[in-house]
Amino acid sequence: MRRLLDRMAQVGMTAGVALMLNPWWPEGLRYGFFATALFTVMHIVTSHMDLDAP
Repeated sequence: MRRLLDRMAQVGMTAGVALMLNPWWPEGLRYGFFATALFTVMHIVTSHMDLDAP
């Protein structure tokens, strides 16, 4: 479960950066920034989860 959430966070961060760099959609910078911030926090949380927990 942790690996799945971590992979989702990585894909979300990549998508957020792609939205920020998108030149065709002016609102992409706003949505991309918040998506990158949200998925970065998610990545931090999942990377601190204990792997040995049942």
